[in-house]
Amino acid sequence: MAGIEKLHTQEIAATLSRDTVALTDLWTDDAVRLIQGRPTEVGKKAIRESNERWSALPGVKVLSYVPETKDLAILDGWAVEWGYITGSYVESPGGEAKQISGTRLMVLKKMPDGSWKCFRGMGGPTFTAPLGGQAVQVPAASAGRTTGGSAADLAAIEKLRQLDISATVSLDPVALTAAITDDFVRIGPVPPAEVGKQEIFAFYQRLTANKDLKVLSYVPEYKELIFLDGGWAVEWRPYTVSFITSPGGAPVHLSGRVLIVYKKMPDGSWNVFRVAGITD
Repeated sequence: MAGIEKLHTQEIAATLSRDTVALTDLWTDDAVRLIQGRPTEVGKKAIRESNERWSALPGVKVLSYVPETKDLAILDGWAVEWGYITGSYVESPGGEAKQISGTRLMVLKKMPDGSWKCFRGMGGPTFTAPLGGQAVQVPAASAGRTTGGSAADLAAIEKLRQLDISATVSLDPVALTAAITDDFVRIGPVPPAEVGKQEIFAFYQRLTANKDLKVLSYVPEYKELIFLDGGWAVEWRPYTVSFITSPGGAPVHLSGRVLIVYKKMPDGSWNVFRVAGITD
């Protein structure tokens, strides 16, 4: 707990000072950061370059930055944390203060020296003032990469993936919540998060009350799945989806990215424990 709290303290100080080196040092060498409106940043070099672009913005000053941890699960050398971010900044000296609020999901890794760094993160840990002209381009270098896991584990995750596709296309509330833990949390870019299986089920019941809503296609693209120690796995992926809201209506096309944390259950099956998502 003290090591993770030290990471939080370092993050706040680095964000307020806009210290590029300190901001980058919050991440592991093989980290992946996913932020709304920016390309997926794969590796510490890409994260550093993104931090440098932000720090180079003239006149920007961070006035306040307050991360709020809502839940922290410490695993075997890993931790999963989600929470909210509030802050304020100005774009020029004497300019009007602008407020930000957001969410974040982080997978933290314990380093050999006992310190903690962020291994996978969506929405943080960094200040996310927008950068102009940044098109979202998901790199293909890690396409389809899987690290660790037994054959049975891989089969169980693949079963969850297929369930995700079929349940999304059919918009079946029971199927959509069949493979999530009771304490599941779904995090979008804007607070509040949806907490607990019952809240998610109620959301899908409201969504499917519109019988004219039809999903035409849903295509997840599996980029990377990593099995962690202690019966956990983390995956990130882009996706595309199209749907209509009325018969004969024009299709709506969306794309986005998700960060998923899976949990192995006592019976050997796998469920989804945390999900964070953004649209591009």
